[in-house]
Amino acid sequence: MSGEPIVGFEESLSDRQRELMNRFADRVVQMRMTTPAILFLESVRPLNYVGSQVMVFFAPVVRGFFGLPEWDELRLVLERRESIGYFLDLLEAKESDAIAEEDRRKAERKAEKVAEKLAGNPRQKKWWKF
Repeated sequence: MSGEPIVGFEESLSDRQRELMNRFADRVVQMRMTTPAILFLESVRPLNYVGSQVMVFFAPVVRGFFGLPEWDELRLVLERRESIGYFLDLLEAKESDAIAEEDRRKAERKAEKVAEKLAGNPRQKKWWKF
């Protein structure tokens, strides 16, 4: 969706900024909001600098209520045009990893159920045995 990965952008981020972007992407994937996030980010991609400046405007309010120390770090990352593309690539990679892990767990559960049926598991209740 987002095209080629941004060459050199990740290396220009500090470790803290990279870790912040990873945590944010993990949270979006964990909440199963990847598709809406991608749609939103693609639609506002041309406005990422304006959005970062809105974050400057709201910083005192956010800090007063929530006390977010990463607010400025995120704002600095979002000021750069390549940040949205980087974040979209990160989201897509984490989503594909999550889907692969979920498929693997489903296959394991299915194999366990088949093995229990073949072994004649006594824990399995039959409808005629109460």
